[in-house]
Amino acid sequence: MNRIGTHELVSSDFPQTLRHDLRTPINHIVGYSQLLLDCAEDAPTAEFDPRPDLRRIDTAGQELLGAVDGIFDLAQSREADPMAVATMCHALRTPLTTVIGYTDLLLDEFEEHGQRDYIPDVQKIRRAGMQLLGLVDAVLGLEGRDGLTQVRETSGFPDGISSSLVPAPLGGSPGLEPYPRLERGRVLVVDDNPLSVDVLARRVERLGYMVTRAESGAQALELLHSEPIDVVLLDILMPEMSGFEVLQCLKADLRLRHVPVLVLSSSASNADAVQCIEMGAEDYLAKPFDPVLLRARLGACLQRKQLLDQEGVHLRQIEEEKKRSDELLHVILPDEIVDELKATNTVRPRRYENVAVLFCDIVGFTTYCDSHSPEEVVSHLQLLVEAFEDSAVLHGMQKVKTIGDAFMSVAGLLRTVENPVLTSIQCGVDMLAAARRLPPHWEIRVGIHVGPVVAGVIGRRQYLFDLWGDTVNTAARMESNGTPGRLALSASARRQAGDGCRWNSRGLVAVKGKGEQEIFLFDGFRPLVPGAAGSDCRLTT
Repeated sequence: MNRIGTHELVSSDFPQTLRHDLRTPINHIVGYSQLLLDCAEDAPTAEFDPRPDLRRIDTAGQELLGAVDGIFDLAQSREADPMAVATMCHALRTPLTTVIGYTDLLLDEFEEHGQRDYIPDVQKIRRAGMQLLGLVDAVLGLEGRDGLTQVRETSGFPDGISSSLVPAPLGGSPGLEPYPRLERGRVLVVDDNPLSVDVLARRVERLGYMVTRAESGAQALELLHSEPIDVVLLDILMPEMSGFEVLQCLKADLRLRHVPVLVLSSSASNADAVQCIEMGAEDYLAKPFDPVLLRARLGACLQRKQLLDQEGVHLRQIEEEKKRSDELLHVILPDEIVDELKATNTVRPRRYENVAVLFCDIVGFTTYCDSHSPEEVVSHLQLLVEAFEDSAVLHGMQKVKTIGDAFMSVAGLLRTVENPVLTSIQCGVDMLAAARRLPPHWEIRVGIHVGPVVAGVIGRRQYLFDLWGDTVNTAARMESNGTPGRLALSASARRQAGDGCRWNSRGLVAVKGKGEQEIFLFDGFRPLVPGAAGSDCRLTT
């Protein structure tokens, strides 16, 4: 096939027949569109009115005639610029796209409404448009175009015009299933030419999708930020803000970068296609587009967007589950242990010195359970444990666990406190007051001991942070051998508490597993002596 370059177009020996060859199919477009308009005027139908689309085709034909005359006037100028001529040739493709797009729509509408008498003349308009497209591409020296396949109507093409320039039939290739359509996908059509927007939007709507229209790049970005869009059909050659700039802004926006973009442009330049793909476009189709190929590419883009949306939902669900897991871990384990567990996937057991261990137990709890409903027992116990937890937090202690009606907490284990025993005493006083205040006004025993402990996390399915050692056992014995409504301390705990407390000694008590040990009952804080050196500011109970 002999190609005609732009430099030949502006040379003096350019064949004068080319103007005639270009104008002939345009005359067919204008002639048949006007003929069909006359027929539609004479026989109007309520089912479908083709006149608006036929007028658009006629207007595009008149525009094509003017553009061809402008190209040859420019080409005959002594100061003709080959690039300007090429630009004007490219400009022919926009009205050509309008002609071919509206003929495709009319063919579908006439077939759907049973108005088959119009179809032969509409096919002639479309054939003329494709003939003109082939001539324009020949003038520009193009080597064919992507996305266009076999001939829909093969007659009437001049020698040398490749049949590959004509779109495939609207029904698609035999034996191939159409690409699955996603229900109610929202498509944004962006083009500065209102007719191009209308043709493309109507074609997309016929595929069953919702369409939003934009006639500038700025309007498209505004719509993308304000409405949910599943895919963008974007024109490249637009004034003020080109499709390249829109694509760049879209891909730079974290909220919009995953919206697929399908570029449709009157420019058949491979360089434009490569640039669009490199900038993040899903695909590139040259106008006039093949409706079957558009349907397939659009379906692929929408399906990919749907998968990305589903992935986003799943990721958010995973984040929510992770957040809930973290919250649950913080409920079960101390914050410091959770941090270590998440960082190393394990918690190393450690020995801690000088830790005050507090045990609290309800007096007569078993008898109370026997005479009250489970709902009442759990409700009252819940209120009491919550009060104990609040007291522990208030005084900087760490709750370890509850065992039935027993409550265990520590001071000086994971967080440094000045005097672990004194902190435990202050917390124990609040716990005694809370038990008396809350229904059913229980009495409790509190036992405190201080010393070294081993701490760690055990279990695989249900984590448990726990303490072991003689200090823990002794604190439990102080509680069980104490007096209801009082704090019972070991001798070592009493010594660490300092001189600011008053005590009553129970004397030597036989402690299981420990032999005889002296137990001290806390009797309140010593009153403040104003001005005394080293005086304590605590209040008496």
